[in-house]
Amino acid sequence: MTSKNIISPEDRIITLDTAGLTKDLSDEEIEALVEIAAEKHYSRGVAIIREDAKSRDLYIIHEGRVSVRLKLPSEFGREEVIYQMRDGQIFGELALVDGSPRSATVHADEEVVVYCFNFDRLSRFLLEQPRIGYILMRNIASIIANRVRNTNMLWRNSLIW
Repeated sequence: MTSKNIISPEDRIITLDTAGLTKDLSDEEIEALVEIAAEKHYSRGVAIIREDAKSRDLYIIHEGRVSVRLKLPSEFGREEVIYQMRDGQIFGELALVDGSPRSATVHADEEVVVYCFNFDRLSRFLLEQPRIGYILMRNIASIIANRVRNTNMLWRNSLIW
């Protein structure tokens, strides 16, 4: 993994907007949020986060594809891909919100560029900017709710057929 700062602030804003994180934030608030995101690059096959890790950083995919994988308890060391994510999607939101260990491993399926919000830096920023903090967490809650709703529909459909 390497860190480079080669993507314009405008492109960062577009990515955060696509992810749904900037809804109801002013242009100035979005620009302030973009300033604290680190651009990171991952090579194909690298684990960006690992299941059970204690990290709490939030990631937004700018470019590339990742797979979300779960360990299979019955087969030591085997992981199953449960979801694939692309440009404009976020991961790491559950640990950010509740502080629990990571619920899954996320692998780079190809070269991936992400914006990473370091938990400590983001927390300090949100304490200084409570309006942004409220809106950002509301937007993250909306993303999580949408994922739960989609999962419910998949389960419902699998039970019907």
